[in-house]
Amino acid sequence: MNINEKIRELFKRKYKLKTREGQIFRRNISKTDEVLNEIQEHHNHSWYSELYERNKDNLDSVALIYRGNEITYGEMFEKIKEYAKSLKKMGVTSNSEIPVCVSNCPEIVYILGAASMIGASVNIFGPKFPEDYVTEIINGCNSDVAFIDDTAYEHIGNAVRNSKIKKVVMPTLRDSLKDDFDPNEEKDHFENKVHLYKQSNDQIVSQDDFIEYGRDYAGPIEEKVDIDKDFIITYTSGSTNEKRPKAIVHSSRCYITVARYHNKDLNGGFVLKPYTFLSLIPTYSNSNILSIVSDSLMQGAKLAFEPNYNPDAYLDSLIMHDPHYVAATKSFWVHIAKKILMNPEYKNTKLRNLFLAFSCGESFEVNEEKLINKALKKVKAGTNVTHTPFSIVRMSEAGGDCEHGSIFYTLFRSYSNQLPSNKKRGEAGGMGTFDFVEFAILDENGNRLGKNQMGRIVANSPCTMKYYKNNEEATRSFFITDAEGKEWADLKVYGFVDDSRKLHMKGRIPSKEEIYPPFMIAKEILKDTKNILSCEVIKDEETGLYIAHIEFQPMTHRSPEYILSSADKRCAKIMQTLGSTMYYRVRKGSEAFPLTGSGKRSVPLLKAEGLTDNCVKPVYYGTECVLEKYQPEKGMVKRKIK
Repeated sequence: MNINEKIRELFKRKYKLKTREGQIFRRNISKTDEVLNEIQEHHNHSWYSELYERNKDNLDSVALIYRGNEITYGEMFEKIKEYAKSLKKMGVTSNSEIPVCVSNCPEIVYILGAASMIGASVNIFGPKFPEDYVTEIINGCNSDVAFIDDTAYEHIGNAVRNSKIKKVVMPTLRDSLKDDFDPNEEKDHFENKVHLYKQSNDQIVSQDDFIEYGRDYAGPIEEKVDIDKDFIITYTSGSTNEKRPKAIVHSSRCYITVARYHNKDLNGGFVLKPYTFLSLIPTYSNSNILSIVSDSLMQGAKLAFEPNYNPDAYLDSLIMHDPHYVAATKSFWVHIAKKILMNPEYKNTKLRNLFLAFSCGESFEVNEEKLINKALKKVKAGTNVTHTPFSIVRMSEAGGDCEHGSIFYTLFRSYSNQLPSNKKRGEAGGMGTFDFVEFAILDENGNRLGKNQMGRIVANSPCTMKYYKNNEEATRSFFITDAEGKEWADLKVYGFVDDSRKLHMKGRIPSKEEIYPPFMIAKEILKDTKNILSCEVIKDEETGLYIAHIEFQPMTHRSPEYILSSADKRCAKIMQTLGSTMYYRVRKGSEAFPLTGSGKRSVPLLKAEGLTDNCVKPVYYGTECVLEKYQPEKGMVKRKIK
């Protein structure tokens, strides 16, 4: 029996999974084909063209909100046109790829719209990427013009100066503020630094000068663009490779298809036009561009921007913007839940408009969900919008990595958890998909599995990336062929489909030598929902030992000895099978889980920390349980002094 067969047997025993005939899972096939054909026939154009067609009768409505400044759809389109004229005059063409490093502010929409209007593509990267990688990204674009905002330039100025770029258009976080805006409380974030940077780099052009440059351009602006032309290049989250995240290429088809499926005739009449979305996740994440920036504007909704991406600032941002819809990582939600429940400063906080609170980008356990939902209940989230039975909003969930787009989702997940099918299985509610998504579960030989069979999740949809830029090897490994010769995009995770065709993602596919994937060990530890909040299990490659990074529930009254000894007993059989030992690293306060630039827990940083004397193991002396430290230099434990 090989490793994959062992894993499936373990899951079969654990979840009582049944064996059924292999299949492709897709709903309402005839209607889906009809809609996709209609998109090809009537929407075969640029992202800008689709955006304008959807909002040409909506020009007086508010499109963008930025620190109290409201910008209408008409004003937004006028600014896009100004940007497009200047780009054309600067020589940017439909074959150009423009490097962009701009925060969540209205200017990111103007750049996307203008580039799309003239048929160009944009390469959106992060300011915290390594300097040599930034230079490589910029030099890999064929545009002489780059957009770098002043806060980003502070980090990547050397990389920009070392690149081949000739003109740096520098928007600032002040450009779209009202004239009477008082930035004193956020001075570091909104201080205009363009004049400082221009002293050392004469390539820099302010936004005002950039717009003025194209004022007299009289040539054609809008280009006819095929829906499948490369449009946006974003980057992976960095949870597995934070130093050099891979560049993901998407066409306009991804964004236009999702927009079409949010129309009333396809989504059952759930209209988001009156509501406010909050753009918070970094702009180099396709999840933000697709599900927040593009989706909100395609629906004629309001899009508010938060340029300060920091878990400590997240709750204040929610209070300030008071959005109806926001997506953030689980780690961000956990952070503010603890603030709401434990910090007296926020005891009277109310978020009555927040009826769509989405968790995205990370697996989501009931332990964390309980804490977050308790916090949402305390702030009366969504009570201005929802009615019975959703009197108090519960956490929703979105899934699918940046390569696939946010193709899986669950609204009001806690309510779906209470369905009889989920209670019977002892599982949280699985995730649904858009009808345009087809997916399958494959075994290690590429055979398609049926419902309730554990295997590798693969999916295809118009949201699937086209390829990784400059990385043919990674692209080849991303697209795999099943036993019947059909090509799929690999999600690289285990999961199964339940009887309701809901998808359950269980965790990353492990290395070949791992009988128990780390997420299965974490599952045992997380059974203690009252005392344990979060857990990430890491295997230390040097010693072969396992480290469970644990955060306790903030309001637990149990001792660390009790919590960890109970967890150790639950994992004893697994550790015996593995022939290994588990150590526990309790994370709290300033030692909370380290995050990537996209706000997800950083696996590389947890692995890099390795086994230290912060790691402990429960040891019994008679009836007394003592937590003994790992002593790295001797490879042994040392009794902890109480």
